[in-house]
Amino acid sequence: MQKTDKRRQGRRGLAAVEMAMLLPIFLLLLMGVMDVARLYWTQGVVRDAAFEGARIAILNEATAAQIETEIARKLLRGGLDQAPSIEIGPREPSRPVDVTVSVPFEFLVIGSMVPQMADETQVAATAVMTHER
Repeated sequence: MQKTDKRRQGRRGLAAVEMAMLLPIFLLLLMGVMDVARLYWTQGVVRDAAFEGARIAILNEATAAQIETEIARKLLRGGLDQAPSIEIGPREPSRPVDVTVSVPFEFLVIGSMVPQMADETQVAATAVMTHER
């Protein structure tokens, strides 16, 4: 009976060592996946804000300030409080209007491990719609 107990104790100790070795790697992978998920989420919010800006830009009575305010509001509702860069193309009847929105994005975990990704990047999206008469 004692031999079996000693084997179990040894295995329990081995499992603890294996866990101590693999847990940091697993946590880094998990945090990296969360960083990439944040990037995709940010891209979706920026894309929606650009679409909303283009939707308002095709209306005749909308001013550039109203368009920018709505884009900023949409970004804020999506959880992004960074100052966006907004470009609104020419607004002529029956012509396409393009609205480009970009916000800064910084990788939290990946940026600290991969020097090329440590710099702040821009997440941008452009929406194009035809201006109403």
